[in-house]
Amino acid sequence: MEISKYITGLLILIVVTFSCIDNNEDDPPVVSFRPDTIITVRMVKDLYAGQLAISDYTLRLPVEITHGWAIRGIITASDKKDGNLYKEAFVQDATGGIRLIFDSTSGLYIGDSVIVNLKGLYIGDYGNFWQVGGVPYNDAGSIRVSGMNMDKQILKTSVNNSTRPDTVTIAQAKSASYLGKLVTLKNVQFTDDAVNKTYADIVSDPPVTVNRDLMDCNKNKIIVRTSGYSAFAGDTITDKNGTMTGIITIFSSDYQFIIRDFNEVKLTKDRCMPGVPDLGTPVETISQNFSSFSNNAEILVSGWQNIAQYGDRTWQAKYFSGNTYAQSTGYNSNLSSMVSWLITRPVTISTQKVLSFQTAKAYWTHTGTHLPFEIFYSTNYTGKNLITASWTHIDAVLAEKNDIDNTFINSGNINLPVESGKSCVIAFKYTGSNTESTSYRIDNILITTAK
Repeated sequence: MEISKYITGLLILIVVTFSCIDNNEDDPPVVSFRPDTIITVRMVKDLYAGQLAISDYTLRLPVEITHGWAIRGIITASDKKDGNLYKEAFVQDATGGIRLIFDSTSGLYIGDSVIVNLKGLYIGDYGNFWQVGGVPYNDAGSIRVSGMNMDKQILKTSVNNSTRPDTVTIAQAKSASYLGKLVTLKNVQFTDDAVNKTYADIVSDPPVTVNRDLMDCNKNKIIVRTSGYSAFAGDTITDKNGTMTGIITIFSSDYQFIIRDFNEVKLTKDRCMPGVPDLGTPVETISQNFSSFSNNAEILVSGWQNIAQYGDRTWQAKYFSGNTYAQSTGYNSNLSSMVSWLITRPVTISTQKVLSFQTAKAYWTHTGTHLPFEIFYSTNYTGKNLITASWTHIDAVLAEKNDIDNTFINSGNINLPVESGKSCVIAFKYTGSNTESTSYRIDNILITTAK
């Protein structure tokens, strides 16, 4: 029995021993290198300057790093957060930032302090943006670097370090000095055509990476590029203004902004309307015949707004046959899309109010059901929420395709269906383009108390 117990115990020990060997719990790999010299990110980029200067990118060749060099820096973005990056990370030191690409998903996190062993790696580019990786390969005629083995090339020295973005404007960020760097863009918002859309296309199979335009209050723009596989790809873009933190990159000549952590998209303030004055305080009545404007002058009425939502054309004063009126047109605009709004000062609905105006058209070119002109009212438009305000269509008699050119038509008296005690604005909206370029006119706008 004693011998039996001994044999049983020995068998258990053997099983446990071999189980430990085969359970994949080996010690993590150790990066064993002693770089001769720590160099800067800027010096790494300079190694590729001659190749990047070659205008034909198909003739560029990645540069091998043969010296025992390394860079020391902080990981500012990685594929371990939100899925907006794939098999890549950005490392930054005092001189700038650069992309590292890997042969598999990295084990790097934002805030990791690392030493990157450069010996045996290559520096190349993709769309004029530097990237450091492994042995080059042919990609449809262009020679690119492959992914490196992170475990062999990178030593993590500490974690949870602070990353300190530079706070800049869009205009400042769009310069070579910020490429690869972590920045916070201030006073920014997505353009009107991006609002209420998703950051990327998750409906397609597979999901599609999408570019959306971000702008500031001076109309400067930069592309926000979002992977269809990111955790926030299907989130709806808000109509708010604020700050966003991420990495500046470039593709060809287009500067791009990459979100590294969706928690750093902080758009919570009211939108700005570049070049558009605030709405005036509510009034009881409105009377506007545009007679005070000179020919071709932009319509600027105190308390009103004249907004080019798409394109760069606003409502202008025109003089014809002894009369001055407001006109919007896509004629000779070279615009694929044009939307212009003329919005009145708010009107207080203390009692029933009546709206009337006149419209005329010339050179009708709109096709099918496309109309050049619509009229709306809104009780919740603040002067800053053009996209998300509630706009209610107003039925009125309007100049149409078959009416005589340049002949004004009365709208009739329209009772504004607004609850007593509230106020509303009236919006005259023109939609057109260089091809659908009908000229449309409005005149003699009156809002009065019903009799």
